[in-house]
Amino acid sequence: LDSSLRKQRILPFLLITEAQPDLGCRFPGSELLLHSQSSCTMPESSSSLPLEVSINYLTNILAPFLVAGGALYKLPWSWSVAGCGTAALAWGAYITVDTPQYTGEGRHDPHFSKTNKMFQQLRAYLRMTLHRTEEVQQQLVKKSATGVGQAIFAAFPHGVNGDFRMLMDGMMLEAFPSVAPARALAASVLFQIPGARSFALKTGCVDAGRATAKKVLSKKLSLVVLPGGLDEQVLCEHGKERVVVQKRHGFVRLAMEHGVPLVPVYVFGCSDLYYTSSFLMSLRMWLVKNLRVALPIYWGGWGLCYYPNPSGFPLPVPQNVVFGDPIEVPHTEKPTKEQVAAAHATFVAALIALFDQHKAQFNAVDRTLEVL
Repeated sequence: LDSSLRKQRILPFLLITEAQPDLGCRFPGSELLLHSQSSCTMPESSSSLPLEVSINYLTNILAPFLVAGGALYKLPWSWSVAGCGTAALAWGAYITVDTPQYTGEGRHDPHFSKTNKMFQQLRAYLRMTLHRTEEVQQQLVKKSATGVGQAIFAAFPHGVNGDFRMLMDGMMLEAFPSVAPARALAASVLFQIPGARSFALKTGCVDAGRATAKKVLSKKLSLVVLPGGLDEQVLCEHGKERVVVQKRHGFVRLAMEHGVPLVPVYVFGCSDLYYTSSFLMSLRMWLVKNLRVALPIYWGGWGLCYYPNPSGFPLPVPQNVVFGDPIEVPHTEKPTKEQVAAAHATFVAALIALFDQHKAQFNAVDRTLEVL
């Protein structure tokens, strides 16, 4: 797997997905039924959602840092330093000993992913819908010798914050009941941050290292990857559809080594969740390429959600996640560069075709997919 995916230094603290009022998967609190179009929707979101998410952000993500700051301000200096140092050492010891993100299974909590109230409201707010899940599931099961499908779902574009990934986990569990549950590759830094670690583990995230990805597939689980990673995060531009995939061969090689089909996934609306700026773009891309640090400059609605940006709440843009037909790749333990390149070209062509086929349906008819 591309090493850059593991090393990315990003803080997507509350990844988000959407649900659209359409036929879809059954979730607690909804009255939706499974349909051949396999679209998943959630209950309506409340008008106070940005405030609720902001409070959750402060409670789960910033609380440890706020407490530490308050202690440093109010308590004697020696007590503050000793207390914060002890807490930091205890946390460091804990995350060093407790490492489910490297096992290939993680610490997935399906009930949390499917029923968490905030997730349900965010799905509704973003009107998230999963399309063509039943058709894709049937093809995956047909290709499987065990009757349980397995796949590498490669999703594009990453967007500013990869909003769809975390919320999509619970929806996929309902949309693909005959496909092995998926684990999602996530940046190593997520598992070191209080609060963010819990959300990542409960929604099926594992470390994005190649060794971990191979463990996931060896355990006959499916895999969700966002190959565009940091580059797509920084290059995301409101009103344009842009993916970074031409030099991303790692996920294709994994599929070939394990004999697992590739499923192209395109998320319509992802690029429009925030307004972005090209300010200092050259410098920021240098940071991505050389230090694996992403510094997106963006704004949306008022509210905290990912980065500590007071206007960083996603805009209410419908998120339509379209699954393409599974792509069978040659099964070989040691594929050559030429074999990987051929399979990669097939995938890229399928991704472009998927976008072109559905762009009129999802308000992108005047857009052309930029493939970098």
